[in-house]
Amino acid sequence: MSDAAVAYNSSKAGVLWQVTDLPLPLRSLDPSTPVFAAAVRTLQAQHGVPADGKLGPGTLAAFREPPAPAAPPAAPLNVTEAALALIAAATAEANKGVREVGKNAGPDVEKYLHCLGMTKGSPWCAAFVSWCVMSSRGLAKSPKWCSGSAVSLFQMSGHRAVKVTPLDVDFKTKVKPGYIWSRAQNPAAADAARRGSWCQGHTGIVVAVDAVGFHTIEGNTNAAGSREGDGVYRKTHKWSDAEIIGKTVGWFDPATV
Repeated sequence: MSDAAVAYNSSKAGVLWQVTDLPLPLRSLDPSTPVFAAAVRTLQAQHGVPADGKLGPGTLAAFREPPAPAAPPAAPLNVTEAALALIAAATAEANKGVREVGKNAGPDVEKYLHCLGMTKGSPWCAAFVSWCVMSSRGLAKSPKWCSGSAVSLFQMSGHRAVKVTPLDVDFKTKVKPGYIWSRAQNPAAADAARRGSWCQGHTGIVVAVDAVGFHTIEGNTNAAGSREGDGVYRKTHKWSDAEIIGKTVGWFDPATV
């Protein structure tokens, strides 16, 4: 979410509206944070007004009316507070345009690696996801299931986590924003990984889902989608892309771990 939306909402809190008068989840959030702005954007999409994240007079008026009839959404509407926080953390890093300085190095890259005790020069897509989880939850130490391995993230989340795989019936409708996505190098490795075998892979954070596919923010990738790229990028993976779906180990909801 843009800094402009955060600044606008901060300036209007207590002036144009009172937080306690707002609908959920807004009344439980801090107006001066990207999470609040992301929640405003989600509600704006529900009510059919421009989704800029700014809680102004037009949006307030729309909130007093019943939501607009549902149409195929550009982003899912029922997004949990935990998912919004994770998406906001990833979006903030993407907005910075994080790029490596050297190979698997640079101030931000090393920040991600250090959260798992990993050294400069290590692959960092899973470290980026782990850092975003920590940042979104305000944790000083990563949860035990977090890992420097993309496939291990999926496996170590365990049986408690809500998980989706391409083998599930209607899996496209089950993937939600705020989920973590893991893929292997090929379909055979992905199949083995679902059964517990380890392999190299790649991971990212799902920030939106629509009829086209699932949209992610990923670290250690590039415009071509490499698992050994040079920065943090926004990516779109189409449901119709048999190659990417075939390599997908699965998606899971980190809020359920």
